[in-house]
Amino acid sequence: MSWVTILLALILITMLLLGSGFYICVGISIASIAVLMLLGKLSLLQILSNVLWNTSTDFMMTAIPLFLLMGDILMESNLSGGFYRGLSKFLRFIPGGLLHSNIMGCGIFSAISGSSVACAAAIGGVAIPDQKKLGYFPRYIYGSLASGGTLGILIPPSIAMIIYCALTDSSVVMLFKCATVPGITLMLAYMGFIFFAALVKKDLFPKGAAGSTVADITTGEALKGVAPFFILIAAILGSIYGGIATATEAAAIGCVLSLVISRICGNLTKDSLVRAMKNTLCATSMILFITISAKLFSYVLTATGATREMVSWVSDLNLSYVGLLLVVYSIYIILGCFVESTAMLFLTLPVLYPILKSYDINLIWFGVVLVILVELGQITPPVGINLFVIKGVDPVDATLGEIVKGVIPYAALMLGFVAFLTVFPGYALLFY
Repeated sequence: MSWVTILLALILITMLLLGSGFYICVGISIASIAVLMLLGKLSLLQILSNVLWNTSTDFMMTAIPLFLLMGDILMESNLSGGFYRGLSKFLRFIPGGLLHSNIMGCGIFSAISGSSVACAAAIGGVAIPDQKKLGYFPRYIYGSLASGGTLGILIPPSIAMIIYCALTDSSVVMLFKCATVPGITLMLAYMGFIFFAALVKKDLFPKGAAGSTVADITTGEALKGVAPFFILIAAILGSIYGGIATATEAAAIGCVLSLVISRICGNLTKDSLVRAMKNTLCATSMILFITISAKLFSYVLTATGATREMVSWVSDLNLSYVGLLLVVYSIYIILGCFVESTAMLFLTLPVLYPILKSYDINLIWFGVVLVILVELGQITPPVGINLFVIKGVDPVDATLGEIVKGVIPYAALMLGFVAFLTVFPGYALLFY
């Protein structure tokens, strides 16, 4: 059986199972075992125990539950409301008003949660009611929140980056360092769009009106709302970039600090802590099982010789460096419209990783670009998860059509930034 047949069989069986309602990890695992059965090579499954053990005991993966728990603790402590309104106090008078708070709030929250969905939900739950009362055009509210939420997987720490590094044997710390500048740049690009749009369409971007919730809080209250988050960011990223702690150790530091801060500044209770731990357990289990199934998927490709033949075929095509990247970008843009972002990583990286290595593509640089493309998938219909998160936050008034119209300018900025990083790759490797 040729590598094309093996790969198509894996993909078709997986997509058929996913379309039938199976979980991602189950679909990928069954497809992998089914292909081995078709090839009469079930004996290769003897190595499965090693795959399971090595993946579940990977030290790099222990950072994921810790970062998730930190974000869940902050969410359950209801600190996001005070943080958002505190940040808005200082940004409301810039052209574009409180929409800047949506973007920067998501950007800062992403440096704690590492999750796109958590960013969009936490900031959106506070921002949408306030801004609708002040007369902000709904399309711009929804678009800024859905797109700002995508920063959750680009600005470190990022769960998607940890998964990427686990699948490509890359350095988490190095990817975190190199993603920081691009992440902040993209956040500023979003805010720049809002700034210039507000200068052109002033009636659609009112400033925070007197008497609003934001105007009612004092500067001291505003500082109290944002200070805990900046302390956490300084502790986590400072310990990583300063070489004091690994990503996992920094996540542990963040968990301890989040407990202290949530107890002092929030309303953390025993029940809310239990809920946070349950949420973390469910999310971690899902990610771990998907990672194991992706490793099995990769192992099947390697053990059957499909990976070697595929790399040889790509080499024979004599694609240029740019030509290969354009093909890869197109694949992710198309997949992003139909496949959930995390699933994209697990389905594609086992196939692309050996090809990228054969072209000597810097995996840290590609990790930054890939995460931006995955971000794009989170706001592209029909499966863009952030679109549904915002719809869920405002189920009565928000429509998917209105949300999609709102994210179009930000999607264009993402594509433009990917092109920029392709032409100037050094910008994503400033700390390499």
